[in-house]
Amino acid sequence: MDLGSWEDFTFVSHPASSESDYSYLGVVPSGKHVPIKIKQGVAAGLNTPGLSCDMQTLIGTTYPSKPDSNSGVTGVLSGFVCDWALSSFSTVAEVHSALSSTHSVHGPDALAFHFIFRDALGESLVVEFLPDPATGDPRTNLHLDLDDGESGFGITTNEPPFPWHVTNVLHYEWKRSLSRPAVAVPGGFYPDERFLRLHSLKNGLEDPASYEEHVQNAVHLLNAVTIPKGDMLATDSGAGEGEGDHTIFGLVYDHDRDDPKIYFRSYDNQSMRRLRLADLKNLDDVGGDDAFMPVAGGAELYYIDAAADFRSKV
Repeated sequence: MDLGSWEDFTFVSHPASSESDYSYLGVVPSGKHVPIKIKQGVAAGLNTPGLSCDMQTLIGTTYPSKPDSNSGVTGVLSGFVCDWALSSFSTVAEVHSALSSTHSVHGPDALAFHFIFRDALGESLVVEFLPDPATGDPRTNLHLDLDDGESGFGITTNEPPFPWHVTNVLHYEWKRSLSRPAVAVPGGFYPDERFLRLHSLKNGLEDPASYEEHVQNAVHLLNAVTIPKGDMLATDSGAGEGEGDHTIFGLVYDHDRDDPKIYFRSYDNQSMRRLRLADLKNLDDVGGDDAFMPVAGGAELYYIDAAADFRSKV
């Protein structure tokens, strides 16, 4: 997760209530930029049925207007989409159905985001808000990504819009199919290069033989697009963003409906840690209080002292 100079994020474990069907574990902004924790402003999260939601920047976003109160359509403020979805739905299909009929996301356009949903069934949905090419009017675009090499590749980054990236990968694969290909694996951190690099690496992974190898593969892919602090070349930093463009934290989701988990690491602690939703006891208390934990920290565990593992014989 890279949000410019914004450094502080907090996990919130949010139990179901009379107004919401599902409990979830989410990441919300906190710290000096926010006077109070915006519990509904979830940037990333996973709920108890195994649905995840991620809010990512998409430059050029233009939202439809807030629906009229008599329209029969319920408006959702863009900054609160993940809270709404994680509280209300268990699958990508349910989110797709709601955004196709009963609900509409509205701005302001300054909150330039697209949203990525994934579920325990292996389905993904990318939701973007862009001008209609014919009329220029804002339009909600729903892209189902079945990771089938046609609808998508199970990958999402940032701008340009999602269909452009899919076409770009197909063109990349066409070049690789020629008789004398000379196609480089992109090495920069621009969104299109991260997308292509993840595609290339993901395609080359060995089939995991165990659950542990599944997680390890995800971490290796995460490593390939992690940006360190500093004036890094080939990033999509905007004017004045400077050293703010770096990876503040990384998440690996396990969407297992029976035992959903988030593995995570922060910039100051690269050791992977785990949160099982089943271990967060406040999630069992319907209508109960939220609980919080900083994403950063735990720096005392940033390494494991291995000296005691030495033996006199191999």
